[in-house]
Amino acid sequence: MSRRGSIAQKVLMTVAILFIVAPLLMPIIYSFSTVWYDLLPEGMTVKWYHKLISDPRYRSGAMVSLSVALLAVTVDVALCVPAAYSLNRLMQRGSRSEEIISQLAQVLPLVIPPLVIGVALLQGFSRAPLALTGTIWMVIIAHALIGFPFMLRNVLVTFQTIDEVTLSEAAQSLGANTWQRFRYVLVPNVLPGIVSGALLVFSISIGEFEVTSMVAGFGWNTLPLLLFRSLMDDIRMASAISAVLVYISLAAFAGIIFLSRRVYHVRSGLRQ
Repeated sequence: MSRRGSIAQKVLMTVAILFIVAPLLMPIIYSFSTVWYDLLPEGMTVKWYHKLISDPRYRSGAMVSLSVALLAVTVDVALCVPAAYSLNRLMQRGSRSEEIISQLAQVLPLVIPPLVIGVALLQGFSRAPLALTGTIWMVIIAHALIGFPFMLRNVLVTFQTIDEVTLSEAAQSLGANTWQRFRYVLVPNVLPGIVSGALLVFSISIGEFEVTSMVAGFGWNTLPLLLFRSLMDDIRMASAISAVLVYISLAAFAGIIFLSRRVYHVRSGLRQ
């Protein structure tokens, strides 16, 4: 590759990174500033974060967001681990119909607009005996539904990197029943995918706004809902909330990268 081509690639990569990073830096910078009227902010302060911690409304919103995210992760783990196991078995058969089923399970939830998901949930859970609209359970279901494909894909990919059939047969030959094979053999081997999926679902749930605003009702305030209302009342508090959501997303991303590298090094060492 020529030197000119290498420079062009570096420039394009820098532009792409700035395109992603620059908008994320704005609320972080603003959340530490006293005023910002010109090109650069004037004065530095942490009082917006102090208010975020001390104000009961924001503390309550953080607890609701945290509770919803953890429960959504729990629901997705309970659903996606056995679903990924079943899909992996179907894909090993290699038939066309089973491949289509696998692709639909992985991709279909991703291509449906969040507004459509919100309308569907309102219609499906607004009548007895499933009248959950406006409750915290409805928010948990909505977040679990949005995070489902991300958890499923992470766990499924991990299942595909291990020789699941051989492991199951070896455990069965030692007297393990179906539950014991799944609990003590398969789950530990796909744990990196479960943790990566959990971090991703948690990050998505913490920052979810569209569907939450449709199904939460007026009794439940998550951090993104408080962020939206703060845009009209106090832009600095909105910036502080935005910055916190960015920190959580970056922490989840760092956790996924660390876990992926850890698994790669461990498996590379086993091959050697």
